[in-house]
Amino acid sequence: MKTFNITTRTSKQAKVEINRILATHERYRRSFFFTPATDAGTRRRNEKTFSNKNKDVSFITKKGVIHVTMQYRESCRNVYYSIYIMFDGISKNITTIKNLLK
Repeated sequence: MKTFNITTRTSKQAKVEINRILATHERYRRSFFFTPATDAGTRRRNEKTFSNKNKDVSFITKKGVIHVTMQYRESCRNVYYSIYIMFDGISKNITTIKNLLK
């Protein structure tokens, strides 16, 4: 898990990570309409590739800790994508991440 301390300023690495999270979310948020791979091995490889590219991330801010987890799963018929954003143990939406860039 990557952790970024952005209590005083947002570092260049933290900005890159925030933009990566937002870009990934924009790409996969309508993934239910994607066509899954035809065989199980390819579906599992796609899931593994996604999880390797999108590790859990934490941002330490003045107000608290934001923890971001993204999940991707393919079944025989559908593709599922979820993003979980926790701000001090309370579930939040993508706006919390967008506000980090302001």
